[in-house]
Amino acid sequence: MLTLVLTFRLQNGKTFRISIPDPKSNLTASEVDNVMNLIIQKNIFATSSPIVEKVSARVVDRNVNTLVG
Repeated sequence: MLTLVLTFRLQNGKTFRISIPDPKSNLTASEVDNVMNLIIQKNIFATSSPIVEKVSARVVDRNVNTLVG
């Protein structure tokens, strides 16, 4: 399963992550960068401190192999 993980830095120095399951396969770095900028500009998430900068954006590929059950 693929997950898009967006990581931001808050004004208080802590990090804030948003995980989005199953991102579209043709997602570009430019699209992600634009969305992250919009999240910062619009301050759309209630966090313990304002989001002040982008840290990273990654697509994580996680495979789960069930052995029993």
